Amino acid sequence: MDRSLLDTLKRRNYFTDKGVYQDFLEYIVSISDSNIGYLHLFDEQSQQLVLNVWSKSVLENCAASYNNHYPLKEAGIWADAIRKRHTVVHNSYQQQASAQGLPKDHFPLDNHVAFPLFLNEQIIAVLGIGNKNGQYSQEDIAFIESKIADTWLLVRLKLAKIHEREAELETAFSRQSSHQVLLEMLKAISHALELRDLYTSNHQKNVAYICTEIAKVLLLPEKQSVGLYVGALIHDIGKMIIPSAILNKPGTLSNEELALLKTHPGNGEEIFKETLFPWPIKEMISQHHERIDGSGYPSGLTEHEICLEARIIAVADTFDAMANDRPYRKAPGKSKAIEEIKRGRGLLYDSYVVDAFLKCILDNPTFDGTYPD
Repeated sequence: MDRSLLDTLKRRNYFTDKGVYQDFLEYIVSISDSNIGYLHLFDEQSQQLVLNVWSKSVLENCAASYNNHYPLKEAGIWADAIRKRHTVVHNSYQQQASAQGLPKDHFPLDNHVAFPLFLNEQIIAVLGIGNKNGQYSQEDIAFIESKIADTWLLVRLKLAKIHEREAELETAFSRQSSHQVLLEMLKAISHALELRDLYTSNHQKNVAYICTEIAKVLLLPEKQSVGLYVGALIHDIGKMIIPSAILNKPGTLSNEELALLKTHPGNGEEIFKETLFPWPIKEMISQHHERIDGSGYPSGLTEHEICLEARIIAVADTFDAMANDRPYRKAPGKSKAIEEIKRGRGLLYDSYVVDAFLKCILDNPTFDGTYPD
């Protein structure tokens, strides 16, 4: 049993519901000695399901789906728990004569358990686990149900905190007049004008465009997509404090110069410390070089401690930086950039974001001519 997963869930400051659900799921998969897991949302009124999160073990072998909505009646065995309103066990599923065929490319499924999750007597989600080494006994089920019950309150508290923070931002922002909003933007732009670095300016525009395309695939709400675009458009604004001689230096940077360059996320956050937006602009700027395994900078944040927008910018930023020439080196190229992003999937970069990016590049390889072949 990996208690550190529960400690992580307690400790983390989350930015999205999905992040809370992901860590909750990983904990339940761990304590149940299962190999795979999923947590999908359900709306009783419309009888619609929304695919939400998969365990990392599933994502290692399958591409993430993007908010697939479909009716309960079309769902497979994992929705039996919703239909019956209680835990459902499918031991030795593949050996059952009545077993339904799994979709093409579906991960193998043998022993399987699905648990309905309730709020005010309404089912709001189903959590499933599977492929335990051996069948799930009644003792196993009772133990897992007790852990879900114990942790579900913590999950609800984490979700409430996210929604409360979003409401506070929205309320605070709504109190500002349009003139005040414009002033907030002008304060930042007035600083940015000092930068006068053509490479950084073009780079930020490219990254903002890629982020917008990724947001479309991820079906992000319009408000969040707008905030992502704004944050991406200024994510490197902290470089205005870095001497131009370093930003435009041909050749390799010294250790001291590289350390100074790495201060730009913190510089950018400092520029925006007294501004107020209904989006996590400061976090996008300060976290876009963080990596989900904690190897990034400046704070070594991990996974869902990094806001979703910053995780999206990280992928777009990596691609554009490698696909285009920089002042100090020739571009490795698009192919190398894609290879790097694929190699970092689930390690450095968010799996869902990487999959969305790869779908974008598959559908539009040049990003409307921004990256010619």
